Amino acid sequence: MSLKTKTFSLWIKCYIYNNEYILYLKRNVRNSFICNTILLISIPYLIIRWCGIYIYEQIIGKYLIDKKIKAENDIEFPHEIALVTISKNEGPYIKEWIEYHKQVGITKIYFYDNESEDNTLSILTPYITSGLVEYIKIKGKAKQLEAYNHAIYHYKNQSRYMAFIDMDEFIMPQEPFKPINTIINELLRKAPLGAVGIGVNWALYGSSFLVQKPHGLIIENFIHRGRNNHWINFHIKTICNPRFVKKYISPHYPLYKIGAYSISEATGKKIYGWFCHSVEYKHLRINHYFTKSKEQYIQKRNRGLGDRLGLYDLKMFTTYDLNDIKDQSMDIYSKAIKEVLNI
Repeated sequence: MSLKTKTFSLWIKCYIYNNEYILYLKRNVRNSFICNTILLISIPYLIIRWCGIYIYEQIIGKYLIDKKIKAENDIEFPHEIALVTISKNEGPYIKEWIEYHKQVGITKIYFYDNESEDNTLSILTPYITSGLVEYIKIKGKAKQLEAYNHAIYHYKNQSRYMAFIDMDEFIMPQEPFKPINTIINELLRKAPLGAVGIGVNWALYGSSFLVQKPHGLIIENFIHRGRNNHWINFHIKTICNPRFVKKYISPHYPLYKIGAYSISEATGKKIYGWFCHSVEYKHLRINHYFTKSKEQYIQKRNRGLGDRLGLYDLKMFTTYDLNDIKDQSMDIYSKAIKEVLNI
């Protein structure tokens, strides 16, 4: 490992142990020069804080977390795993997303409706009536993290695990139809002390060279994705034990209580932050249909960002339109979805 790589690795670890402070500055101090100056002045404080938290974590924190984990082993939760998502005007995609995740063991969805003006509520009504979906309205812009933290605060004791994903993300077991909670249990059972969550890498799907919105299912129409080691696929989303989460500070990962952390689904090693370079898709992956067709990407852009004010850059379509590998792994789930959708 080069000196540059080691330095970057140390900075990332320092960043993660102080990310609540750093992210607050980044999101609230708009002037980048002032923000960076404050960060530069804060370096001694950040290093001291990092060292103090790390020492506590290694000597006490992870053992306290492990004790609490063992105490939960015999508890029966109403749900083994739940999804948390926030949506705005995504009516055409809701049923496919829900019906797919039912096939991989999801029994509860906390659905935050961010001022949808389409038929979202009418589509969800049967799922709400059945108890599968808990429907929560949330008003305002950039409410993703607020929704996630609401779910942590109000529903953390209702499910053993929570997965925090978007409506364009599908959690896919590498072994078809294997329940996601079973995989999480198996991975965490073998994990080191303090592991309470799993970081799952993206498998980013592009437009499959489509310009107009096609008819049919997302998982059947978009069948080309980026290569495993593309930098975009380094991004993770998190499935975690919500009782060990202090709060969600990023769409990709939470701020855990001291001593708790996530591991990679592939390597079992500790993950620092929003990325994992070991993209193997050994047990799980998150198929991310970010762009879909160009027409659909423009519609997505107009809805705005979920975790902060602003819009996606139109140039992002080119960056995220990855079509290197033809991959139809999701076809096996299509039949059941089509029966529900009558297509």
